[in-house]
Amino acid sequence: MELGCSTLLYGGFPVEVALDHIARTGYRAIELAAIPGMGDHLSQEVYQSPTLLKELGRKIADSGLALESIGASTNLLNPDARQRFIRLMEAGSILGAPAITTGSGGVSDDEESFKTVVNLLNELSRVVRETGVKISIKPHVNCAVYSTRTALRLMEHVDANYIGLNVDASHLWRTPEQENPEETIPSLLPYLCTARIRDTKGREKPIGPVEEQIPGGGAMNLPAIIAAFKKKSDLKYLTLEIVGTKDYPLEKVDEVVQRCYQALAPLVE
Repeated sequence: MELGCSTLLYGGFPVEVALDHIARTGYRAIELAAIPGMGDHLSQEVYQSPTLLKELGRKIADSGLALESIGASTNLLNPDARQRFIRLMEAGSILGAPAITTGSGGVSDDEESFKTVVNLLNELSRVVRETGVKISIKPHVNCAVYSTRTALRLMEHVDANYIGLNVDASHLWRTPEQENPEETIPSLLPYLCTARIRDTKGREKPIGPVEEQIPGGGAMNLPAIIAAFKKKSDLKYLTLEIVGTKDYPLEKVDEVVQRCYQALAPLVE
């Protein structure tokens, strides 16, 4: 397993800067952020232009970084957002992205909402078959799928060939059940498609400041969590994903990215 980094951390800068600085730090793969307002390195302008899309593919290849996934993080229950998500999957097929990540959308602990999410994902399986880009759902606070329990339930109702899980231990940590991710992650490994890593201190739903997301700044048992991920022998990358750096100056983003690498790389690699 090797360490990856989401370009979301460089959301305030062009993709060329993100690729260069992530690669120079030592990370081996990226989640290509495609989240308007936070980090949109696969914008509508790019995915609607075959020329720009091919140019982006060349830039990623030239960086030496593997494209682990596209990070879409959208509300699939919104028709406009869903159409954009499909376009991103089509772009991912051209770029060679094996997966696209998002939360499930919907409302926590609402049966109708959960059923709507299941039906929608089963419909989107058709797009997975057409593009080869697997949908990786993150159990996410405030969504229909938010915990180990709800993630396992989701996987009972979808085809694991097309739908998988994007497990971020910091979201499991903040469930009402106050999960210990190192204990619950193993049950999710059969369905694991992509994995995310960061720290967090409190159990409250809003994530804390950047400093608390940097490994060592929070309260999670990251060595045990990473050891749990390592039990999945075919998991190629564990990817750093931190929110809150978009308005940082470049030097400060670099500092965060480097500190995270120094803390995580010995545990991951």
